[in-house]
Amino acid sequence: MYRFKGKSKSPTLWKYAAPLWAALTFAFSNTSISAELKPADKFDLSEWKITLPTDNDGNGKVDEVSVKNIQKLSHPDFFYLDDEGNMVFAAPNKALTTQNSSNTRSELRHMLRGSNTRIKTHSPKNNFTVASNPISDRFAQVGGKLNATLKVQHVATRAKYPDKAPAFSVVVGQIHASKWKKKVKGFGWGNEPLKIYYKKWPQHETGSVFWTYERNLPKNDKNRTDIAYPVWGNLWTDPENPDSEGIKLNESFSYEVNVHGDVMYLSFKSDGHKTVNYAINLANGVNAYGELDQHDHPYGYTLDWNYFKAGAYNQCSTKDDDGFWYAACMGTGNWEEDKKNGDYVQVAFSHLTVGESSEPTETFKANLVMQRPVAKSDNVKIGATLNKKEAISIDAIPTSALTAIKSVAPNFAVQEVEKKYKHDHVYLDVEGKDANGNEIEFDMLQDGERWQIVEVQRDMTLEDLPFAVKTLIKKQENSDQVRRIIESKQYGTDITIYEFYLVAENGTESRKEIKSENDEVVLLDEEWKH
Repeated sequence: MYRFKGKSKSPTLWKYAAPLWAALTFAFSNTSISAELKPADKFDLSEWKITLPTDNDGNGKVDEVSVKNIQKLSHPDFFYLDDEGNMVFAAPNKALTTQNSSNTRSELRHMLRGSNTRIKTHSPKNNFTVASNPISDRFAQVGGKLNATLKVQHVATRAKYPDKAPAFSVVVGQIHASKWKKKVKGFGWGNEPLKIYYKKWPQHETGSVFWTYERNLPKNDKNRTDIAYPVWGNLWTDPENPDSEGIKLNESFSYEVNVHGDVMYLSFKSDGHKTVNYAINLANGVNAYGELDQHDHPYGYTLDWNYFKAGAYNQCSTKDDDGFWYAACMGTGNWEEDKKNGDYVQVAFSHLTVGESSEPTETFKANLVMQRPVAKSDNVKIGATLNKKEAISIDAIPTSALTAIKSVAPNFAVQEVEKKYKHDHVYLDVEGKDANGNEIEFDMLQDGERWQIVEVQRDMTLEDLPFAVKTLIKKQENSDQVRRIIESKQYGTDITIYEFYLVAENGTESRKEIKSENDEVVLLDEEWKH
């Protein structure tokens, strides 16, 4: 039984603890029987425990409710049955988090041991593994199956860094590998071979569903990253509107995770959308497109212990940091205020079951995604997610801007014009071709009523770079991920800025800049400003 041991020193934690305390006191009372249904009354939770974004006992840690106690648990804000009989999970942006995470969650953890606490949580008898594990017979199960039908009802809508991939997203299903205190032969890192995401930008009517596979590598390995695969809509780095290809809030969809033998088979279904099937071997370094991943562990997750998770794992971290995962989403720690401001996630499950794996059907195998998706448009340039611009018509180019360009390039033919706001200034990017048909771009700075040229740009290849610049960029650890190079001559000076746009394995874009002046080259720590 959960008992509150005293008021937390943090008023924020107390605001979250109080409702849970009231719910648990009522639910576990020996003299009262609740007239309201609890999630376990409709869903089989005999092999599930739950983590909630609360601190009922005041120990400074998130609450973990056991398999035994979850049978009587209902929380009015974070875990309950709604009027339609759905099992609802909610998590604010700002609240207590589990160790080594900055993300809140209201999430189930599968416990194959059930309520038999004589078996430790991280014991093989409480987890599953793949068939290639040489000691697979010691585990409770080889493989397993997780089926869910759900609708995402809300995702966070405010972030300081909206372009960071995890912003506005929630994970609704996972496979997590056990983390060992003592690593053995490169396993036990606690990585995640599967996370199922829903992400919706605030300005869009629909969101995207996709899944990720994390390379099974140590945390400090630069190649340890999440590889994203599309289902409906876009991946997490694509800000384009998915429109009818996406999934609306409160629109139901299903997923099946079937780990059979060594292979994880995934199936996603939703009315009005194409069924999407994937397969990826968890015991080798081959990705879901059948390509050998040179950076992944050559034996994947062969020796790891694994378990399913399901619920609402909020990806909108309030942490303000340069790291990939930290979108600095808004949140106060007061649930009523955060809910009013939209600073939370909420997911409702209408179906959730776990069981043994099964051989996939021939129909399933015949409809596997085997190839990378074709880019939607060849006109979408690398670096677009890092340079937010507003397209304007060619006829709208200010006369003074066009005059300045024609004075240095009389035969320049304008093809595209974009306006951008950067470094507290207004710029125009005027793209086109010179007299020889070469593509160039003039970057214009507004100075009162006058526009002046500040940069003349062109795309380059690595081979075209000056030797000193090429040598310097190749010394950078991610130079093999360079996908686009722009030469920016600073108009009226001897300075040239070389912009390098890099694309990581998970699709995330980044930029590095090298300044060249009088044969001296230097890697810039901050973005070049005019």
